[in-house]
Amino acid sequence: MRFLRIFLAAVFLFILTIAPAFADAGVDAVAQNLMCQCGCTMVLSTCECGTAEQMRSEITTLFAEGKTQQQILDFYVAKYGEKVLSAPTKQGFNLTAYITPFAAILIAGGAIFLVVRQWVIHSRKAPPVAPALTPEPTAAHNAGIVSLDALRARMQQDLARYGE
Repeated sequence: MRFLRIFLAAVFLFILTIAPAFADAGVDAVAQNLMCQCGCTMVLSTCECGTAEQMRSEITTLFAEGKTQQQILDFYVAKYGEKVLSAPTKQGFNLTAYITPFAAILIAGGAIFLVVRQWVIHSRKAPPVAPALTPEPTAAHNAGIVSLDALRARMQQDLARYGE
């Protein structure tokens, strides 16, 4: 019997400690979708100013009245305009905010593809440069060819001149 009382007390304490977390989950979900209106340009769930606290308490009140997340978001859009939303709605002109980055990536990828393709085509058309394996003989080169005996004689003269 004593074990049952301890177990029930532990379950009761556990429920009491996690209940506020579940209660704030709805507020946090809505706050993630809203911008703070104090001018700090932060999402409402991360802002710590007085305006953010006031807006979060207002969201809690609206949840207590039985409003859904979408109704609360609509309430704030009616109050402040679409600038209160942390992300633009996916309709009308706001669709460009979602489409433009992907279109830019596709266009840039296509441009890179075309440039690389042109480089490959031009590199294939260029005539290959033949490596020079042996230099062509010139008249000065031919004149420099001397017999081995002549080289030995010149070496002997140089050695005699320098005293060896």
